[in-house]
Amino acid sequence: MPADESGLEINVHRSDALSWAMVSRAPDPRLRPYVSDYQGYRERAADPMRRLQPPFDGIPMIVTFGPSIDIVNGDRPAQRGAFRSFLAGLHDVHVFTEYLGEQMGFQVNFTLLGAYRFLNITMSDIANRVVDLGDLLGDVASDRLADSLRDTADWPARFDVMDRFLLERLRQGRPMSPDVAWALKTLQASRGARSIGALSRDLSCSRKTLIQRFHAQIGLSPKAVANILRFSHAVERIRAADEESWADLAVSCGYYDQAHFNRDFRRFSGRTPREFQASLLPDGGGIAG
Repeated sequence: MPADESGLEINVHRSDALSWAMVSRAPDPRLRPYVSDYQGYRERAADPMRRLQPPFDGIPMIVTFGPSIDIVNGDRPAQRGAFRSFLAGLHDVHVFTEYLGEQMGFQVNFTLLGAYRFLNITMSDIANRVVDLGDLLGDVASDRLADSLRDTADWPARFDVMDRFLLERLRQGRPMSPDVAWALKTLQASRGARSIGALSRDLSCSRKTLIQRFHAQIGLSPKAVANILRFSHAVERIRAADEESWADLAVSCGYYDQAHFNRDFRRFSGRTPREFQASLLPDGGGIAG
């Protein structure tokens, strides 16, 4: 969708049961290594709205301006929490988000490089967890950010607020170590195909050392990250509605065969590739849960 004069791209969906407006704009160019994309949103659901959130190679931060959102562990549905503003660590399990009524907020998708610099924590401490933003940034900073976004007059100004906030926070952060950053970039370039043994040999370090560094600075092991990258590539292809057989898609995405492809989809989304495809909501609305 083409951007308007302010650089915003707006995606709108309207039906009796569900409507949304999603607003996106490219982050400040100085944030490019650290933030993959921004999105503001406003939604209304006449019935409980449940979305699947599968793993991907990024860290989402949500700042809501209204009611809380329920987060449900896909593997353990009894694990449920209500959050207003939160950040989700790197996951290799799927979760669901649920709400009823109105929702309005702002989402930042950090790159793995950016999340480490933004948070300055041991990333394994939040892996497969959703954490209240106040617990990570402090209640004062979290509330100030939410209030600034809510009280700002329009979406272009909200994107400016987030640009300034992130530029200041990231300026103070600690960068990822060069060896881990290189290994991550190599894994991403190969869509998870580069072996852990090859990475450790290239870096002249042991597999154990590389795994420990990944846990500390990314959150999960190199093997887990590679699996997420391969799965994410398959999801991109399915979203793009590429016309090919499931077996061909599996092989082109780096899976040994369709059985392994199906197994990963079950693991990461709780459904088969065909069921996943059938769950895609219209107009870029996500994945129905």
